[in-house]
Amino acid sequence: MLKEYLLRQGSGTGRWGHGMPGVQICRFSLPEPEQEPLRPIPVCGAPLQFEVLFCLTGRLTVRALQGTSCMVEAPGIFLLSDSSALRSCQYSGNLGGVLIAVDAKAAKESLVTVCATLGMRLNTSIVKEKMTASNGCVVLLGTPWTQALFETMQYLSEDAQEQYCVFKSVEILYLLCSETPAPNGSAVGLDYPAFPGMSEVKAYIQAHLNEKLTIEVLCKQFSVSPTFLKEGFRRAYGTPIHSFLIQQRLQYARRLIRTTGMPIQKIAQSVGYESASQFNAAFKHHFGVTPGQYRKCHKWQSRVRFDSDKHPPFLLQ
Repeated sequence: MLKEYLLRQGSGTGRWGHGMPGVQICRFSLPEPEQEPLRPIPVCGAPLQFEVLFCLTGRLTVRALQGTSCMVEAPGIFLLSDSSALRSCQYSGNLGGVLIAVDAKAAKESLVTVCATLGMRLNTSIVKEKMTASNGCVVLLGTPWTQALFETMQYLSEDAQEQYCVFKSVEILYLLCSETPAPNGSAVGLDYPAFPGMSEVKAYIQAHLNEKLTIEVLCKQFSVSPTFLKEGFRRAYGTPIHSFLIQQRLQYARRLIRTTGMPIQKIAQSVGYESASQFNAAFKHHFGVTPGQYRKCHKWQSRVRFDSDKHPPFLLQ
């Protein structure tokens, strides 16, 4: 799906290369939508193709035919194995990153060789089963594994980043087909909550940050009781659902402040705050500075290079 879209955009938006037989790499940057906040990406794709998006900027949101949705934003990873269960795909902001497109048939021999060399067994049938259970797409966001990956990428050249993403894509396939469960019942290293339905709740929150989300609204959306929702989310993700909502809103707001020229009032509304004063108070409580101060400091930081150990903590986030 993403591969086809990027190929249609021409060479101006991406640089293509090859990682191994059957594996293509594209470092790309799509322009921010001018007229509408969201730009559609046609839902299509060749069979037996596996895509891994290492998102470095912007946000991608996909919705399934059955109504569930998932969203990935920088820094996060989006996995797609089958677009047939998807209803729509849209991106916002300056979507960019590294796309690894795997032709399963052409890459089978090279993937098996790599895994065998590393002493790993790759069971693609298990991968297919798990991806199908997730409507053909999975988002990895905010896990220790993804955090370590993106921290490492900061110290690599662009060429080295792209090869690193190929290697980590193979590792993702291995982790997906791992039959060794983690303590919470998930595949080792990846983010599969044990409580049923909580991944859909998480994705819904991330895709509707601008709306008024309450426990009552979410319970009605997913036909669950308040106790089940609150306890299930806390057990699945280790944090109360209200705290997660605030965290996601403020992190997205911080990204908008850094990457756009939107007025603070408009940013506040886009992340679900009815008034600028409420947004300012929440932002300062979370990050230690007001949104306006953060924007000024970020502009200052972008102009002047400082020794990293002299940066105030909020500038490094």
